Amino acid sequence: MTKRRVKHREVIAALILGALTLSGCGPVEYHGYDSGIDGVLWRQIVSFEDPMNFFESSTQDPSTYVSELGGDRWDGSTGTLPDLTAGGLVFYDLTTTASDAEFSVFISSGPRPDVPTDAGHHYVGPSQVYTCYGITAGLRSPRPMINRTLFSDCPAALVNLLPDDAAFASRDVFDG
Repeated sequence: MTKRRVKHREVIAALILGALTLSGCGPVEYHGYDSGIDGVLWRQIVSFEDPMNFFESSTQDPSTYVSELGGDRWDGSTGTLPDLTAGGLVFYDLTTTASDAEFSVFISSGPRPDVPTDAGHHYVGPSQVYTCYGITAGLRSPRPMINRTLFSDCPAALVNLLPDDAAFASRDVFDG
């Protein structure tokens, strides 16, 4: 193939990708409380997260706080990648000091069931959504302080376990 043909194909591919992105046909992402996320997928994410209740701790010991959390643990290696076929919550980048616990959270909704939208319409959208964020728990102060940090992307190794059409949803989508 000549250099001119290769260059021509590269230009066409770039134009198509640009048109898809500008037309809104690029990768789906959800941001903010009024993101338009499907209610079924929203409830699936919340069902994994709500039982964790990161913001109420009965201990001032960071190691105990972390050990009492449910969910899978991932150390960043391929050997400990969790099974997310049904969705789930995964903790990674866990660290503790004498007063603090820090960790990151990844949540996958799992497959969306074949049911209508909350408005009764046929669903058209991603088969799953996922989110991730960081938690810092300062447990030694008179009143424990739990802070959340929103992430704009998630670890590729975890995202790659999901279907190609899975969509990122910023953690703030699930507030409220």
